[in-house]
Amino acid sequence: MAKSLQVVRKNVMLEEKKVQRLVKELKTKSESEAIRIAIDNLLLTNEVMANVRELRRRGTLRDAYKRVGKS
Repeated sequence: MAKSLQVVRKNVMLEEKKVQRLVKELKTKSESEAIRIAIDNLLLTNEVMANVRELRRRGTLRDAYKRVGKS
């Protein structure tokens, strides 16, 4: 079963052209949907990167090709 999401109204100042570009790139039907997806994507990316950094700190994740510098 999916979590019940609480959506609240927020009044924010955004650059119109960037919001339009976001809607186009994400192929959403609304600006609100595009912004919610962008927020979710950023939060997920940050969570994944935090986990990768933790694995590297423990020494359990190594780049065999030495492509990634230390964070």
